[in-house]
Amino acid sequence: MNLNGAYEYIQKHERRFVDELIQFLRIPSISAHKDHDQDVERALDFDRKKLESLGFRTEVWPTRSHAGLFAERLVDPAAPTVLIYGHVDVQPVDPIALWDTPPFEPRVKDGMIWARGADDNKGQHFAQIVGVESVIQGGGGLPVNVKFIIESDEEFDGEAMAEVAPQHKEKLRCDAFVVSDSNFPDADHPAITVSLRGIQAVEVTLRGPSGDRHSGEWGGMLYEPIDVLRWVLQNLKDFKTGRVLVPGFYDDVLEPTAEERKAIAAYPWNDAQKAKEVGVKRLFHEEGYTTRESGTVRPTLQANGIIGGYTDEGFKTVIGSWARAKISMRLVHNQDPERILHLFEKHVRELVGDMAAAEFRRFGAGRPFRAEIKNPYVQAGLRALESGFGKPAVAMGMGGSIPIVAPLVELTGAPCVMMGFGLPGDNLHAPNEHFPLACFLGGARSAAAYLNEVASRVGAGSSR
Repeated sequence: MNLNGAYEYIQKHERRFVDELIQFLRIPSISAHKDHDQDVERALDFDRKKLESLGFRTEVWPTRSHAGLFAERLVDPAAPTVLIYGHVDVQPVDPIALWDTPPFEPRVKDGMIWARGADDNKGQHFAQIVGVESVIQGGGGLPVNVKFIIESDEEFDGEAMAEVAPQHKEKLRCDAFVVSDSNFPDADHPAITVSLRGIQAVEVTLRGPSGDRHSGEWGGMLYEPIDVLRWVLQNLKDFKTGRVLVPGFYDDVLEPTAEERKAIAAYPWNDAQKAKEVGVKRLFHEEGYTTRESGTVRPTLQANGIIGGYTDEGFKTVIGSWARAKISMRLVHNQDPERILHLFEKHVRELVGDMAAAEFRRFGAGRPFRAEIKNPYVQAGLRALESGFGKPAVAMGMGGSIPIVAPLVELTGAPCVMMGFGLPGDNLHAPNEHFPLACFLGGARSAAAYLNEVASRVGAGSSR
């Protein structure tokens, strides 16, 4: 394979690739909103047509929510097979008033492309597709077999694709599973992510009286749902220590090893600088752990939203008939999301007792993941990033979750190489999301370099 030829191809066609990404980003593929179902389908079709133009055979796999796209181009049964993951769906755009420009009218400014999905995940996985194109058209052809699995449920129903994947086990067979849906610690340190926290997301609704009641007439005589919810939240996590108070929550948690803590300590991070970046006076951390450890290798619990009573303009003196909280728990290696959900529900019901009726609505889960840094396919990822960005690459843990990773690693038996290209300040899931063009193009080069690394330095070991 001619890697320099692939790099030259990316440079020559840079403007076209950015224009194609802009067209992709114009599709408002919000998977959480039913009125955007056709847009989600259009976004998946965008990738389908692009990959078919590069000689890939494609299939669309329906899921319980939307669908997934499978594509493959096989060049040699004896060559290694690389499976590349991405997702075309995006987060809702609220609050729309905080966007400087419309979220689905992409613009290039200050060396970045601004739009919903620019980083998460259209920009990142499209960089992988560009890298594959550059190898085919400028690098002398694919030196390994390449497959793609691209979903359209990740931001809404993270378990939907994992549910249907076992039906296609043979087609998903691979030697390495590559995911570009993570970030670097900063622009000077391209990174392979070697651990993810899992997630369990649940909505709790507490119901009291049959309807809203006058606060003057009934105040002091009712268990008020908002008050009961406040009591529940107060007893879910210790505010001072950060420790989750759900009985049994830590039973399966493994303490980080000395080696892990040393690696985290070497990670480029400054508490004061990060606090300034996010607009707070200081950062929080669990008692007994550093800030970075608390955010990557320790489990936690957050109330992501609370509503109840009267919240519109003006004032209304009522005792609301219900109160609701959306809660997510980030889990670490060895914790089981199903067990955690059971423990959580049991604890909440015991706290509520007969003060209200408790209802639970699950919003998806994902298992934690941890990679072996010494695996040759992971090492190939570090070298590819260094080649693509011209800077030494590092290994890091990530506090977020990617639900498909653990199930596909288990299904395929292949190592996961989490080779993302974003930066911490790209405003994922927030207004004014953006993606540096340098990361987009460097990601494309790294994607090309990874195929070269696997072909030339990892060696064959057919998965087919």
